[in-house]
Amino acid sequence: MAGGYCTGKNVLVGLLEKRGFEQIDVDGLGHAVLQEPAVHREIVERFGSAVLGPDGGVDRRRLGALVFGDRRQLSGLEAIVHPRMVARVEEMVGAADRPLVINAAILLRMGLERLCDFVVCVRAPLVRRLFRAAKRDGLGPLAALRRIASQRGICSKTKAQAVDIYYVNNNRGLDRLEMLADQLLSRREFEVR
Repeated sequence: MAGGYCTGKNVLVGLLEKRGFEQIDVDGLGHAVLQEPAVHREIVERFGSAVLGPDGGVDRRRLGALVFGDRRQLSGLEAIVHPRMVARVEEMVGAADRPLVINAAILLRMGLERLCDFVVCVRAPLVRRLFRAAKRDGLGPLAALRRIASQRGICSKTKAQAVDIYYVNNNRGLDRLEMLADQLLSRREFEVR
């Protein structure tokens, strides 16, 4: 499952969990990776101690404020954390005993589509995304737009991707999103519970 910041991707993942899927939360794995001593050291070397919180750990808000406005800085962070995150996802997929949904905003950028039968990309109108960013994360419009811009092109299909990509527009509320989830699962011949 891919989709930009505040598109409602997590809501759709929750609907799939209710239907028997197990979630691999790649963002959560990223938070765990940030706590690894080797990663902590690399981040401080790359970005300086200004990204640390009062407890000495990596402060995700400070780090985000630094990287989401600068492609080069974002690429530097991704080079540190993504390989570790991908390795964890691969382990979890290998150990799974029921259908999985890999929840990663930038699933395609991370190359995780190679572990998927198909990819769902969730989209939503910009105004709705800005509203969600303010309500959920307390971000102002400029900070939210920086995050959204950092994910530009995350759901575009290229010739190199040998997986079907389905686009879901989350612009009509939960009932419509639930109906789309059921349609997609039946189309892909998954049992809908």
